[in-house]
Amino acid sequence: MENQPIDQDQTIEESNAKESKVSKKRNWSSYFKEFFMLFLAISLGFFVENQREAYVENKSAKVLAQSMLEDLEQDRKALQDGIRFMEEKDQKMDEFLRMLHAPGADWDTVAFYKSMTMVFSTFPFSPTDGTYSQMKSSGTLRYFDQRLVNKMNAYDNQLKKTVFRDELVEKGEWELVPLAATLINFEVTGELRFNKPITKETYIKIRNQDTLDLFINKVAVVRTMTGRSLQEYKAQLLLGEDLIKEIKDKYQLN
Repeated sequence: MENQPIDQDQTIEESNAKESKVSKKRNWSSYFKEFFMLFLAISLGFFVENQREAYVENKSAKVLAQSMLEDLEQDRKALQDGIRFMEEKDQKMDEFLRMLHAPGADWDTVAFYKSMTMVFSTFPFSPTDGTYSQMKSSGTLRYFDQRLVNKMNAYDNQLKKTVFRDELVEKGEWELVPLAATLINFEVTGELRFNKPITKETYIKIRNQDTLDLFINKVAVVRTMTGRSLQEYKAQLLLGEDLIKEIKDKYQLN
């Protein structure tokens, strides 16, 4: 039996095919490893970046919380002072209205002027809301959890009501001015306003019952508006106290 001649070209092709298969297997394995390492590196990079951002945001949140706390404590002091003032003003206006309902012969002229000075006195609340406004405009409110943000928003919404009520009290006082200017000497109320001794004439020109009734009504309106403003002050203070406690507890602040 004669040996078949060896086809060298065929042998070379078969060898190359085998090497190509091995190479393909090796290449796919290499590609997978490279892809896996790249995926792992990217994932790790995202994780580290997220951790870094979380750290920065938490640190920034504590700084902002401290600033917000200082604003709230200033508000608390102003509200407490305002509440004391309005409670005193309400009491004085109550006494004044009782005087006005008594016979004119029983009126104490100096007490009348002191009461009028108190009616025209105001203690408007000016909120310290710089930190909250900055966080709202810059988007850094997202550094805080939703529960705390909700309380900040509630406090800010109440501020609008509180300031609005202050404006109504002032409006009521200004509406009383034209009538009062025809009845009393504003030079005297000016002296009393600045704790100066009375040097001007303390006249009272209420000549008929209609004028007195109108005067009583306008004073009563100021008292009513002051009472409503006082309610808003107290509501504002309660929200502020709750927000102060929440911030202190969450961020361990004094």
